[in-house]
Amino acid sequence: MTKSLKSLLPLLLPVAFIAFGSISFSNALADADQTKGGLLSVTTKPLSSLLISAKNSAPANVVSLNHSTISAEITGRAMMIEGEIGDQVKKGKRLVTLDCRSYLLAKKQAEAGLHIAKTQLNYSSKQYKRNQNLLAKRIIPRETFEKAEAGKLSAIADIELKKVAIETSKLAISRCKISAPFSGQITKRLVQQGQLVTAGTPLFQIMQNNKLEIKTQLSASQVRMLDDSPILQFVVGDKQFKTVVRSIIQTVDEASRTQEVRLALPKGISGVNNRISAGMSGRIVWSSKSQLIPAEYILRRNNQLGVMLAEDNVEGVAKAKFYPLPNASEGQAVEADLPESSAIIIKNRYRVKDGQQIKINN
Repeated sequence: MTKSLKSLLPLLLPVAFIAFGSISFSNALADADQTKGGLLSVTTKPLSSLLISAKNSAPANVVSLNHSTISAEITGRAMMIEGEIGDQVKKGKRLVTLDCRSYLLAKKQAEAGLHIAKTQLNYSSKQYKRNQNLLAKRIIPRETFEKAEAGKLSAIADIELKKVAIETSKLAISRCKISAPFSGQITKRLVQQGQLVTAGTPLFQIMQNNKLEIKTQLSASQVRMLDDSPILQFVVGDKQFKTVVRSIIQTVDEASRTQEVRLALPKGISGVNNRISAGMSGRIVWSSKSQLIPAEYILRRNNQLGVMLAEDNVEGVAKAKFYPLPNASEGQAVEADLPESSAIIIKNRYRVKDGQQIKINN
């Protein structure tokens, strides 16, 4: 050893000692998660300390129970239009008047035919009665009597036919005036004055704005949460309206895997006061009574979502078990059918494997 190296030795020994100590400390840190015997060290918390009451929401919009297209039921020319887009109309308000002269003439013709049929019946009845007396005296053959009887029955049937023709004409005349079937607002005008329309031609669209409800699409788990919610609200901007579930459509959409839910609005907040209008968008908001596991503790194993439990704890040594949650979704809290005393693995939950022996280090 050279003289210069000997002179540096007192300085190098402390540095070497520190370096060796650092390496040993790093190794200790690397093994911090391993306990004696090679067991993975984990931290657990009881499920009861993790559960939350989640506030749920879903997009929704207001729809009218009736938004109908009013069409013509007969052929005629539109002589008078009495409604414009945006008008508020009451039930029975006349919207269109058609030229009804041909139907009035048909009614007069049917009435004249009825008068002729009644005259014919009067004559046939007299013939029938006269031939009935002659048959009783054996003056005429029975065939002659039967012809008179048939004439009377034919006249009676002809009267009924003429009455039907009159009623048909009256019905057509009543359809010459098209009126609003319910109170609402005209959203479209599809007919022009002087236009010749036929049966089925659209004339107006009317929306019933005093009968509104809320429509939303919810997942199966969200639908179940609605039953537990004490308060259900429809939120539009800074306005909040209490609402209740009216109906749940028992069909699941194949694409979105959701169900349509209809919610009723309290009386007095819809209609012409415009506090809520059809087509308005907002959100359904509710709080669930059910206690949920936060999304941060849910992990995936073998294409299943669930939580990692520590079971059979004996003096700090336990067994890890993966508990699947079938209703879980990525990034969402979920309800779990587990005892609140269940030990949920917090630290090292992503490293631990199902069935692995672990060391509890709480």
